[in-house]
Parts: sequence; structure tokens; C-alpha cells
Amino acid sequence: MLYNYDFRYFLAKIPVKSALRLNFRKMVFTGRKENVSRKRPIIFAPNHRNALIDALLIVYAGYHTKQVVFLARADIFKQKFIAWILRGMRIVPVFRIRDGKDNLDKNRDIFKNAARILKKNNPIALFPEARHNPKQSLLPVQKAVPRIVLPTEASVDFELNSQIVPVSIYYRDISGFLSDVYVTFGTPIEVSEYKEMYAENPNLATNQMRQDLDERLRSMVVNIWNDEYYDEYKNAIDWNGDRIANEMFAERKDDFMQASLYIVRKLDDLFENNRPEFDKKIENFREAFKIIKEHQLNTKDNLLNPSTKGKLFSRFAVLTLTSPIMVFGFVNAIFPILIKRKLLSLFKDNQFIASVRYVSGLIFIPVFDLLQSLIVGYATKDWILALIYFIAMPVTFYFALYWHKWWKRAIRDLKAYRFKKQFAQKWERLVELIKI
Repeated sequence: MLYNYDFRYFLAKIPVKSALRLNFRKMVFTGRKENVSRKRPIIFAPNHRNALIDALLIVYAGYHTKQVVFLARADIFKQKFIAWILRGMRIVPVFRIRDGKDNLDKNRDIFKNAARILKKNNPIALFPEARHNPKQSLLPVQKAVPRIVLPTEASVDFELNSQIVPVSIYYRDISGFLSDVYVTFGTPIEVSEYKEMYAENPNLATNQMRQDLDERLRSMVVNIWNDEYYDEYKNAIDWNGDRIANEMFAERKDDFMQASLYIVRKLDDLFENNRPEFDKKIENFREAFKIIKEHQLNTKDNLLNPSTKGKLFSRFAVLTLTSPIMVFGFVNAIFPILIKRKLLSLFKDNQFIASVRYVSGLIFIPVFDLLQSLIVGYATKDWILALIYFIAMPVTFYFALYWHKWWKRAIRDLKAYRFKKQFAQKWERLVELIKI
């Protein structure tokens, strides 16, 4: 049963969490000690931007020993073997209208099972938007969470004392490797507060809880709701995020996420209360973007404070000296790299880029490390050398990934430096345009 410990989940948890940690440069978790109870039934309600990675972050963040049960869309359970693995990871299907009206009746059993899980004081996680959304925005929250928790509580006269914990997941670069992720656990919603309303009118209580969860998430999530100006908002974060993080939120672990929230809210405030100033900002951002494209720059380039000539020289010198390690790392991981590229070609939706990369690293790096180490041992008859290779292969490959990121960053910084030096007046104009 899903409320019992599952050996597949137990065996997978250590490598899964280790590989996830290696997937990011920085992982920041806030609010979990204050807002996630160890003793009460919990439903985690996170926003959903990054396929499998979102669910793994909830598992990684949990300090409790209990295994989180996830409810996910049913179409990923079509293949029997995949379904077996997913159920072992404590992921169960929820059917949508697009899966066929005949399947909707199956949700009753799923929800009943979820209720049994809560009654056993096991945590559940459910993405309340009901579908994936790669944008930095929040889709309308659906009714699945209240439809599970309210009847469950009502069946025991609201004595479970369960909570709904809204969760904000924010990626600095959603498809980028070795980027930053911020996971915030918000103030819980107390289900017992809906007892009287549910007794009088279950539909009204369901709608009210859905609305309250929607509002709670919108207060936490970086929500660029204004689609007409989505790119300008996103560019404003790229240009100003680091500066505002350092100036206003340096004491916080989630400094960049707070800076992103600040930028979006400030632009929203201008849009609602000072439209002429907002329109001027948008006009400036668009002019800045034209300058950037004209000079083949990028919105994520360090344009406000470009590197100096001395720093650039030092960085390129270190990268050049360490390039043999990079080459060794990439050459010896060539087969996992090729497999990852082949797998990525099978997915048209960019939402799966990070998940495919993660799964490829989790499975194929260890497999080929072992096989290649055995080949080295049999070929040389030197098993000490094989052991050294076994350790060196994944370590140097991981260094190579970082080296590649550092190299790309150095090239971008060199372009920004040259732009400032060769087009000083344009650079000054650009700095004036992009500041918020």
C-alpha cells in the first residue's frame, strides 16, 4: 500500500538526491522548518514548471522520514514498466478530461486512496495548477486539493488536523545546467478552518479553499501574469536581478528570488497605478534589447558591471591550463553524452530538457563508468589503475561540465567588456535604459 514504506523508493532515494544536488550550482530551501510539520498530515501544493525535477525537489527538501506520495497526470503511465517505476517512486495517476471521460471515474478511487494516505499521517504532493507551465507565471489553481482534503477531514469530523503547504519553486535558468533553484515553503492553510463552511455548503468551501490557495501561491511565486509584456519583465529580471539582490536582499539565502519578486511587483505597480511611467520603462527595455541584439550580446550578460581586462586574462589563463582535464572528462563520457542527445531528440517539448539530462546523468554515467573501468582493468591487468579511473571518470566529467559553463561565461564577459570599451556612449545609454 502507498502508506507503507516502499523498497524501490528507499533504494532510489540516495542516488536520486545525490544526482539532483549535482544538477544545480545552488539549491536554496526556505520555510521548511517553520512551515512543514513532522507530526501532522500534509499536502504539498507547489507550482509546476520543470517536469520531473519539480517533484524531486519536494522529495529532496523533505527532512521527514516518511515518503511523499505524488499525484501526477495519467498519460505518463501508459507503458507498464514506466508505470511500475513511477508507482515505486510513489507517484499515482490522476485522470483528466483529455484522458477520456470514461477514465474520470477512476479518480474517485485515487482520491479515496489519497484520503487513506492522509489518515495514516503520510504526506501527499499535488500540483494544483493541474498542468505544466514553463513560464515564470502561475496558472489558475484547480480544485483537486480541496476535493481530496475536505471530504477526508469531514469523514473524521475535521480531527485529522491536516495542513496544505503552498510551495514556490523558482529556477534562475529553467533549462540551464548548474544553475540555481529556490524552493519556498509558505505558511500552511489550516483545513480545520473550513469545517463550518463545509458543513453548510461543500461546494462553497471547495471554491473558497481553491481561491485561498491560489492567493497564497500568487503571493509567493514569481508571477509574470502580463503576457503582453512577458519578455520585457523577464529581461528586467536578467538585467537587474543580481544588483537588486546585492543591494536589498544580501542578508537572505533566497536573495535572487526576492529580487525577482521585487522587480515583477514594482512593474505591476507601475502598470496599475502609473501607466505613463510603465510605458516609458517598456519603451526603454525594448530599445535596450535592440542594442543588445545589434551587438550580439545577451540579456544575461553582465552589462551593468563588465569584467576588467585583468580579471578576464586571469580567467582565460586558468581555463587554458585546466583544459586537458576538461578534454579527459568529455572524451571518457562520450557515450553518455551521445545517449543524452539521442534521448533529447525524442522530446519536442523543452520542458523535458532538464529531466532527460538529469536521468541520463543518474543512469548512464555510473553504468559506463563501471563498464569502462572494467575494460581498463582487463586491458592493463592493473586493477589499481582501474580503480583510479573509476574515481577519475565521473569527477573529471563533472569538472568538464563546469569548465564548459565557465568558458561560455568568460566569452560572454569578454563580449561585454569589448562592447563597453568600443562603444562607450552606447554602453552608458544601455545602462540607463535597463535599470529599474
